Amino acid sequence: MTIFLTVTAKGQVTLRKELLAHLGVRPGQRLDVEVLPGGLLQLHAHQATFL
Repeated sequence: MTIFLTVTAKGQVTLRKELLAHLGVRPGQRLDVEVLPGGLLQLHAHQATFL
């Protein structure tokens, strides 16, 4: 799947609903971003731990 995103003048990117659903991300949840060689980024849904 390839989805194109646009960077705003402020340098922000909005992730589309289908990407958030694929990651299992809910509003307010954090994402971990890993910077990889070759200009690649890897996103992971941050696994919150609840006590």
